[in-house]
Amino acid sequence: MRSTSHPQDDLLIVEALYRHGHEIEDSDPDRANRAWELAANIAEMHGLDVSDALFQIEGSNQLESVSINS
Repeated sequence: MRSTSHPQDDLLIVEALYRHGHEIEDSDPDRANRAWELAANIAEMHGLDVSDALFQIEGSNQLESVSINS
């Protein structure tokens, strides 16, 4: 699997897959597991696990809101 040209895009994809997996885990557990697996693979390409990737997104969102509100 190739990553996108911008690491922040990959982090966004990890977050989307993670959230999507949770949204469908009751109705389609196989697809949820696949979404989580893909999220983990993409995060791993950047030397992260999913929780690290989500933490980086959260930190970046906080910095963005500070600069917007400043």
